[in-house]
Amino acid sequence: MLNLQTKFEALMEDVNKEDGQTVQMMENFLGGMFFLIKWAGIPFVLYLLFAATRL
Repeated sequence: MLNLQTKFEALMEDVNKEDGQTVQMMENFLGGMFFLIKWAGIPFVLYLLFAATRL
């Protein structure tokens, strides 16, 4: 239990840093998700517009 508490305290300390490893990891993840949504979403919206006009 002490080992788990130590790891949790290290995680909390890293999260509280402005340039911590956890913050950088989340920044990279969210940047990748935005990239996918942007480039997969544009053709999907165009398809929806095309499909709506053919009804």
